[in-house]
Amino acid sequence: MRPLPHVPSEVVADIVLRALRLEAPICDMSVVCRSWHSIVMRNLAEVLMLRELRERNGSMVSVLRCALKHHKLDVALDLVSKPGSLEESAEALVLVARYGNTELARCLMHAPQNAANADCQDGEALVEAAFGGHIEHAARANCGGGVALVGAADRGHTEVVCMLLDAPQHAAHADCRGGKALKVAALGGHIEVVRLLLDAPQHAAHADYGGGVALVEAAAGGHIEVVRLLLDAPQHAAHAACLGGAALVRAADGGHTEVVSLLKDRIAGQTQRVR
Repeated sequence: MRPLPHVPSEVVADIVLRALRLEAPICDMSVVCRSWHSIVMRNLAEVLMLRELRERNGSMVSVLRCALKHHKLDVALDLVSKPGSLEESAEALVLVARYGNTELARCLMHAPQNAANADCQDGEALVEAAFGGHIEHAARANCGGGVALVGAADRGHTEVVCMLLDAPQHAAHADCRGGKALKVAALGGHIEVVRLLLDAPQHAAHADYGGGVALVEAAAGGHIEVVRLLLDAPQHAAHAACLGGAALVRAADGGHTEVVSLLKDRIAGQTQRVR
């Protein structure tokens, strides 16, 4: 069997570096694949895939998505350092915010040409960052009518919710989108988020918004502490019998006996007060 050619390590290093930048000729990479171990071969195979994808459709964002998926941060850094257009840069910022990669986001926002704005696409990057619990992407906290707040509340990212509500400019409103942030936080049982939304100094969420839909969601999930918090809110408290007793019905359907008992006691108390 013919021995494999010896390739000096410094030559391999140069080829691999250029490959990661999508610049090395395929013939050079094939030499490395024949003479180096399987890890290098596997990495270069992935790079070849990225290169082919870029050459086929010319989309930086598509290649960036693939690079992030395969943890090829060298490729990702090279891509975001020279976005082809403002639109491409904005799309890339939204993507890297979803992955929570601050280094790539900073690179896009400080690119020498076509730098992305933090609030591009109506703050979509902040929305993605908030959904993932990443708080280092600056933009208008109330972008999209508060959709970032709703996403963070839905996933129980208390620190992110606090940041959005306390932003010095363009702060998110706790009662945005008709109280949807409170609804999803109650559904998930995120009691600290619920408390933040109810106690917001301005535009606080109402525990009884939508007739008490947040209470119904909390009861359905068996989140008794959230149920109690909504019932005991100092202002705009939810009513235990709201929406035709839907909270009690949903709690019973879910087998949440403690919630059922609490709601029954509160309904009985309210009935006595009416009499």
